[in-house]
Amino acid sequence: MAGAIKYAERIGKKVNIVVLLPDSAQKYLSKIFGDNWMRQNGFLEPDPIGTVADLLAAKGAGAVVTASAGDKVRDVITKMKAHGISRLPVLRDGKLIGVVAEIDVLRHMAESGHGPEDTVEQLVEADFATVTPNTRIALISDLFGQGGIIVVLEDDSIAGVITKIDLIDYLAKRIPEQRG
Repeated sequence: MAGAIKYAERIGKKVNIVVLLPDSAQKYLSKIFGDNWMRQNGFLEPDPIGTVADLLAAKGAGAVVTASAGDKVRDVITKMKAHGISRLPVLRDGKLIGVVAEIDVLRHMAESGHGPEDTVEQLVEADFATVTPNTRIALISDLFGQGGIIVVLEDDSIAGVITKIDLIDYLAKRIPEQRG
C-alpha cells in the first residue's frame, strides 16, 4: 500500500490506481477451506453419506439417557433396563466424565463388598469416542474401536449417542438411495 501512495505522489497527475492486496487466507484455513464451508458454497460435492447430524436426524429426536456421577448403581441398572441400553454416559456438573457399561456393573455387583447402593462414579470408564454433529459419517466407523458408543458433543453438551447398530441402520437406509 505504501508503494502505491509513493507512486501516486510521484506521477503528479490524477489517475485511478488499483492496488491488489493478496491475502494468503492462512488465518481462515479452518473455515474457508474446511470441507463443510467448501460444500456449502458449492466448491465440493455434498458428502454422499452425510454427517453425524444427518444420522441423528434419521435416528429421531429423543432425550439422551444419562447418569450422574452420584447416582446409585441400582438407579443406573433401572435406566439401562427401562431403555434397553448397555452403555450410559455419566455426567458430573453437566459435563461428560465417561461412560458406564453393563459389563462394568456386572463385575461390580459380582465382587464381594460391592452392592447396588454404591455410586456409579467408581464404575466410569473412558471407553468411548466423541464427535461433533459436523463430523462426516465416513470418518466414524473406525471410532468404534475406541469404545462401544460414540458420544456426540455440541458446545460441551451431549447432543446424542451413536451405537454400532445406529450406524449400521443409517448406512443400510442410505446405500439404496445412492445406487438408485
